[in-house]
Amino acid sequence: MRELGHRSGRGAAIEPPTEPTGTGFASDAVLRTDLHRSRRATLGGEVHPEAALFASRLARAVVEAPAGEREDGPDGSPLPALRDAVFGGGVVPVATPEAVALPAEPALVCREERVVRANAALARLAGADEADLAGVRLHKLVLGPDADAQLVRADGVVVPVRPVRWPVPGTDMAVIVLLARDAAPVVDPVWVTELERLARVGTWSFELATATLHRSETLEELYRAVGVDPDGAGAGPVEGEQVAALCRALRTGAPTGDHHVELQLPGDGMLSCRAQVEHTEDGVPVRLIGVVHDVSAERVARRRVERCCERFADLMAVAPGGVVLLDPSGRVLDANAALCALLDVPLERLRGVAASALSADEVPAGQGLPEWLRPLPPGADHGYRVESAPLRRGDGTTVWCELAVSVTTADDGGWLWLVACADVSDRRRAEELLRSAGTVDELTRLPNRAACLQMVDRLLAGPERERVAVVCGDLDDFARVNSSLGHDAGDDLLVSLAGRLQRELPFGCTAARLGGDEFVVICADHTEVGGPDQLARTVADLLRTTITVCGRPVQMTASVGLATPVPTGEVRAADLLRFAEAAMHDAKRRQSRGGIGIATDGVVSSATKALELEAELRAAIAGEGLVLDYQPVVGPDGAVLSAEALVRWRHPERGLIPPADFLPVAQRSGLLRELDLWVLRTATREAAGWPEHLGRRCAVAVNLAGLLPGDVGFLAAVSDAVDAAGLAWDQLVLELVETSLVALPPHALAAMAELTERGVRFAVDDFGTGYSSLARLKELPAQTVKVDRAFVTGVADDPADFAVARAVVDMARAMGRTTVAEGVETAEQFHVLRGIGVDAYQGWLFSRPVRAVGLRDVLLRGRLATPASAGR
Repeated sequence: MRELGHRSGRGAAIEPPTEPTGTGFASDAVLRTDLHRSRRATLGGEVHPEAALFASRLARAVVEAPAGEREDGPDGSPLPALRDAVFGGGVVPVATPEAVALPAEPALVCREERVVRANAALARLAGADEADLAGVRLHKLVLGPDADAQLVRADGVVVPVRPVRWPVPGTDMAVIVLLARDAAPVVDPVWVTELERLARVGTWSFELATATLHRSETLEELYRAVGVDPDGAGAGPVEGEQVAALCRALRTGAPTGDHHVELQLPGDGMLSCRAQVEHTEDGVPVRLIGVVHDVSAERVARRRVERCCERFADLMAVAPGGVVLLDPSGRVLDANAALCALLDVPLERLRGVAASALSADEVPAGQGLPEWLRPLPPGADHGYRVESAPLRRGDGTTVWCELAVSVTTADDGGWLWLVACADVSDRRRAEELLRSAGTVDELTRLPNRAACLQMVDRLLAGPERERVAVVCGDLDDFARVNSSLGHDAGDDLLVSLAGRLQRELPFGCTAARLGGDEFVVICADHTEVGGPDQLARTVADLLRTTITVCGRPVQMTASVGLATPVPTGEVRAADLLRFAEAAMHDAKRRQSRGGIGIATDGVVSSATKALELEAELRAAIAGEGLVLDYQPVVGPDGAVLSAEALVRWRHPERGLIPPADFLPVAQRSGLLRELDLWVLRTATREAAGWPEHLGRRCAVAVNLAGLLPGDVGFLAAVSDAVDAAGLAWDQLVLELVETSLVALPPHALAAMAELTERGVRFAVDDFGTGYSSLARLKELPAQTVKVDRAFVTGVADDPADFAVARAVVDMARAMGRTTVAEGVETAEQFHVLRGIGVDAYQGWLFSRPVRAVGLRDVLLRGRLATPASAGR
């Protein structure tokens, strides 16, 4: 490549006409070329191939520049030190605007689009003091885009300027030089050289007339910094390939556009080399000019970005959940394979689909977006979750998904929705099955009391608890339907009313059945339905209707009670439900039929007293506040066959509270199960220590009202109590009211059968007082029937009571069941009952309820006295 001729600083193949060659010198023509190229690079000239790239990436390239060897400028100016102060690469870090050095041209330092410092040249150009310019908004000082910018002087005159900007690395500041567009640009070559050095850019030129190659000082420094021998160790200069290619194009007349090559450096380093032909105004080629830019840092950064994008794409591909990008209008831009599989739609068909078309719920006209998609600030911290939302699959079916929605920044600075979807259809089905197992009313399929309490507790724990409302409704005189048309007709009526509530209640309201003829409506936000009073009227109207039952129209009304959370204090679901029930009973008491009651202060005060009693009862169950009395059940000869456990509450202030006072409290507050468990465990433990009576063990009878065979844990609870006490299985009798033994589910019958096989006996308590008829006696899975005291009281002198008692005893005997008469208090009652075939007796005639110690004495004394034994 020696035919290229003289290279500055490398000898003289062709002697230049002026200026001796040397490392630090160049011909006037070369200097003019450098200055011309530098001016174009700085001011964005039309010809230079690197102008736009140089201006836009100058500051970023500076950040990656190594410290290298530093020298003063050719004129002794402290430009390297100034560079260090401006760009933070040296020992003097940039901390304040005053530390940023500015050129002689009009220039300023800005932060967050506000001027923080201006030099004297800018103050003169703007017609203001330097101090007056500090704090001015940049858009008020410089108007318009950079290509057509205007500086607004203090006197209102506008001056056309061309801004040249670069950020100060390591800070949030930027330097802006304002050059007048109507004047010939004057550029300090020393300043431009220093900028090239900071940007790791070097230039070269090849004079076609003299075949002279000249490298700028910055290019020589760049080659040394990256370890490149510019002369190729005798193989020719690095620029030789581009010079030869452009010269060959000139000789052949081929196009001589921008010529670009890349020089691979060790590791990931790379030099970008661009060259082109410079012509005179009449089109005569004069020289070749080239720009060499160290793009190693940019290349590394670009590769990092590419790898990051590849990792993100791989993550999207392998993510088990669906991910979709939506534009601000709600249309699909992209989605991963998991979402396509979830919706059974290929990506080509999915792109461009509106979010409203993905939603299985109908989107109201004019809304445009589904409810689960709403604008929010960018960033995952502002995202939200949707517990379950129905999406439409390609075949029209619905898939329920949990959604995580956030907004991310788009490439153009805008925003996009980022939505992650997880299929929760199986989870919803499992949750529904679990909920329905113990939280659904068997008759109406509405949520039962347990589900109602769970739902209200969940709402009260939310952020909008003050908007929750509960309305209880009790059908007026519902017993007349059962008595006149039968219980099946009553059941049909309840089912019809339940369906009416489900169909016609406002959105956000849920109907439930508490039991019997009592319904409850739970509203999550009463402001959506017109307020709590309007909600109460709506429920009353829905329960006030005419329903055809068994071909007969039945006019129904209901008394309703409304309760909302108190503004202060903690209220639980059971409290709110009691308040509503108290208001309902108050309405029924005041208005008889169809009344509406509101939980006023008086009603709440009364309910609060009941709440206090509930808390005390809860503490009594957990502590030592309850005791058991036992009343013997005797045979005709006075032998004690069993003893019924009767719970008593020894209140520290009120004394002994009878069951008639605290059992309703336990029932309303959901404590019956806990109370039953306490009685069962205590009775079995105490009975295990009873002495033998007439050569046999006496059985203990436990009355259950909250722990029922239909409960999932019934069998386990009974087994645990018996095993823990060490009681023989045939010493346990479980008494249940007849209503809890009718229409038992299969798992309840299986639990009872298992216990019966072990030796446990079941007794129907208070037979004849519930919903069952005598014909249903054969369906009850029990070995003993207890005749209620209501029939025993008048059995000796009331023909009706006598007839009922005899019918019960005869039917029980025919079905192989034994009978026990409750509440026997006179000898006449005993003789009549014995005459109709009653097997055992319980009442004050034989023994009052006694404590466990007293029962031991009774068992040790032998038979109790009976009218039969007294007659012998």
